[in-house]
Amino acid sequence: MHFLIRSFVIGVMFTTACYGNESSLPEKGLVEKITEFFFSPVPAETPVAENSEKSASENATKVSAVEPSKETKKGVEKKVSVKPLPEISMGSKDAPVVMINYSSLSCGHCAHFYTDTLPEIQKKYIKPGHLRIIFRDYPGDQVSLKAHQLAWCKGEIKYLDLMKILYTAQDKWLLADDPVTALKAVALQNGITPQQFDACLKNQELLDQIIAERLNGQKKYNIKATPTIVINAKIIQKALNLEELDDIMKPFLASTKQKTAKG
Repeated sequence: MHFLIRSFVIGVMFTTACYGNESSLPEKGLVEKITEFFFSPVPAETPVAENSEKSASENATKVSAVEPSKETKKGVEKKVSVKPLPEISMGSKDAPVVMINYSSLSCGHCAHFYTDTLPEIQKKYIKPGHLRIIFRDYPGDQVSLKAHQLAWCKGEIKYLDLMKILYTAQDKWLLADDPVTALKAVALQNGITPQQFDACLKNQELLDQIIAERLNGQKKYNIKATPTIVINAKIIQKALNLEELDDIMKPFLASTKQKTAKG
């Protein structure tokens, strides 16, 4: 019974890749009931912004279904407790503006944001202490789920480095006839052994953590596309360029300056 329910949840998650198109999900109530059965519920904080702009859709390549963990197969009455992934961020914890970035490694707009826009944001807002970015995994299909597992292969210390590598090499593995073999080639070229690669993709606890983070993000912010960016509780379902971020940052920074002057 648990195997069928778990397979259904993962099938629902990846029926439509979530990096640009609205997901073809069943009614919200059903998704929430299934999510609450497997994971501790997360209280909703902010309603999704209306008329959110959507990024252009990408092509996704599917691989075989993910096997459920042994823990998931246990008694029907027991909920599965999944330890959260470590929080990965850039910037000072005292920064007045906090951005949460939900992204998928198979998302083209996410790749552009990460490789081209993020370095500019680092110079202008992160290094001066104005902005902190928290990165969250939101795989949009089965291939990107494996890529996200690979990003954690060397732990949280190397997570951002591997994310950059995987986004930079996105075309090489995502468009390959055998994406998993192509991912392995990228891994071997960047200091990961074959044994480490296989262990990462077989790590059921890590798989459950990534899926839990995706489900929690979907429930909390009603995510329908990647990248989805949350800036001080404002939900933006599109990629941002530097000019658009400038417009968003101005009132936040102006408010901070006024508070500092009064203090």
